Amino acid sequence: MGNNNKIKSTLLFLYLWLCIGFPLGLWVILAGPSKWMAEYARSTDMEVSKENILGKLIIIVYVIVAFLLALFFKRIIKKSENKAVKLFIPGILTLILITSVYIFSFNPQWLIRYSGETATKNVKIREDQYKQLEFVYGSYPNEEMIKSLKEKGYDGIITLLHEMVIPAEPALLKDENELAKKYGIKLINMPMMPWISENGKTLQDAKKFIEKEKGLYYVHCYLGRDRVNIFKSAAKKFGVKTSSKGRTTIRKIEDLPTWTRGNYFKLEEGVYLTPYPTDDEYTMFVLNDYFKTVISLLDNNVPTNQPWITKEEKLLSDHATNYVHYPFTQTINQKDLEALKKLINSKEKPILLHGFLTNDEMSKFIIKNY
Repeated sequence: MGNNNKIKSTLLFLYLWLCIGFPLGLWVILAGPSKWMAEYARSTDMEVSKENILGKLIIIVYVIVAFLLALFFKRIIKKSENKAVKLFIPGILTLILITSVYIFSFNPQWLIRYSGETATKNVKIREDQYKQLEFVYGSYPNEEMIKSLKEKGYDGIITLLHEMVIPAEPALLKDENELAKKYGIKLINMPMMPWISENGKTLQDAKKFIEKEKGLYYVHCYLGRDRVNIFKSAAKKFGVKTSSKGRTTIRKIEDLPTWTRGNYFKLEEGVYLTPYPTDDEYTMFVLNDYFKTVISLLDNNVPTNQPWITKEEKLLSDHATNYVHYPFTQTINQKDLEALKKLINSKEKPILLHGFLTNDEMSKFIIKNY
């Protein structure tokens, strides 16, 4: 009997924790402290490492608060002799859980509608505005900002949200489209996935847009970070002016001490030896224009390297990134290294230099003798 009571008590606590944790977490991440912190970080040019620490602290506090609230309600239920109380608390929390699941699945814009970007940029209308193209970058705009963009003379909004990023972005796109029509501002869809492998077509569409369009446009994804930075980097390489009043955060390599495939090493100022970047690492550090040059040391005579070489060549070609394939074998010597250093000195920094891992013989030789 005692064991059964303990199991029931544990299950009750876990259920209450779920009922509280899911809706609270939904609000914290989509519309509450996590989003507020991200916007504050952009507006103050906060270092991404500090932003990451604050983000983790917010999540820790959220988990603790949800845990304590679940414990509090469990104790009330256990101590109460009133059956109405025993049913009322789980009933209300269940209703809140069901409502939050519905909002998350079908109407996430309800949470975000009044928490999007609100601070518009004071960009004055210039005589030459229609003779050139200029982008201002930020996060998802709410109704107030869309209205303000129209009033301030913006020619349109470019949204990078993607319908395949479910459940939030299809609903946000629908909401944004309706608001754009309401206030008479052009909305241009250039959907980008939060990862890198599916964005080649969008970048080509962006290039065509840049070649023929003029005016002032507000460009956004959701938080105004990785996808915006990829677009910003590509636009810069295509020769588009970026307003200094845009608010984006550029990640630096020091913000991620260890990479997925191993450690990275600083060979000299602005030169880093890394493992072959994952898609996320490319998005965070290479395609956002932090690294100006990528040098691949992968040996194309090794059959297993060829798919990685092909993938990287296509990716960096699509993003107009300065890329050099300079293959090395594992039997590298000092003469080879000196030739590599000469190549490095001729390229724009920061430079990302990579094989596949950083614990192989080639990488060890470079790290020791550079």
